[in-house]
Amino acid sequence: MVDTYAFKNQADRTRAVELAKSLRCPQCQNQNLVESNSPIAYDLRLEVYKMVDEGQTNQQIIDAMTARFGQFVNYKPPFQWNTALLWLAPILLFGLAFALIWYSMKQPSLNIYSSGTSTLSSSDPRSTQSNYLPEVTSSPAQRLKTLLLIFSLLLIVPLAYYFSLDRLERVQQGEQLQVAALNQRLETSEKAQQSDLIETIQNRLRANPNNGDDWRKLAEAYMEAEQYDNALIALRNAAQILGETPELLGLGATAQYYLAGQKITPKVRQLIEAALQDNKNEVSSLNLLAAEALAQRNYPVALRYWQQLLDSNNPAVDRRAVIQHIKMVEIFNQ
Repeated sequence: MVDTYAFKNQADRTRAVELAKSLRCPQCQNQNLVESNSPIAYDLRLEVYKMVDEGQTNQQIIDAMTARFGQFVNYKPPFQWNTALLWLAPILLFGLAFALIWYSMKQPSLNIYSSGTSTLSSSDPRSTQSNYLPEVTSSPAQRLKTLLLIFSLLLIVPLAYYFSLDRLERVQQGEQLQVAALNQRLETSEKAQQSDLIETIQNRLRANPNNGDDWRKLAEAYMEAEQYDNALIALRNAAQILGETPELLGLGATAQYYLAGQKITPKVRQLIEAALQDNKNEVSSLNLLAAEALAQRNYPVALRYWQQLLDSNNPAVDRRAVIQHIKMVEIFNQ
């Protein structure tokens, strides 16, 4: 993924990139946010860039990341009680290994056939007995066991500490927060786009209030924003200029349908019938009838309406959405 974030100046860009390099990708673990191409690393990288652009300090950004993912998101976690073992474990383990190896090397080897040379005189009975006693020292097998114990400790202790941490839970929580924040940004962006579109059409209508097509577009924009009362007002204004066309009747039926809690009331049905009387392939009306049939689990009827929409070759039909509905119903109908 290529970063396209536009910084205010080069100094902020340099600081943001260096800061992102100091933070670990929660998913990859062996790569920083700049090296990794995973989606979560990309999102976090852009979030770091945005916080730098907002003027936050490095410590504020690091604190925000560690609050979500823990100290291990930082390649150089601070020395604290909960990270002490992380810092000291390598030193302690290598020190222990060196001590055990040194102790093992200091032990004399086993010599069963030792001559028993000592400072005792040959006439001393203890000297005679010592010639027949083996030296009780560590054997090669014992040294091998010692080395195996050392390497086992080097593996087991770090692994035991690693699996005792709640890193997985922290990463999952961080990912959930990241997804929630992304969804919030998308929702906010979509609402902003809808608001901008409504304002743009309104400005055009202020300049030319007799443009019936703009009144229809304004009604559609209101419906996208779920402002159905305003949509009906715009449709009435459009009908005064264009007349009650099948398209306007179908849009009016859709607005009334949602105002009634997604139910086909007598008023909605009246508008649908009027629209289909003039145009049997009117898009909004057929979509409403298909939705009603689907709600009643009358799958053959719903399929018939959707197929009629596809056969109409109307450019206003969202063919991809209709095909997805058909496939879904075919699965239910099996």
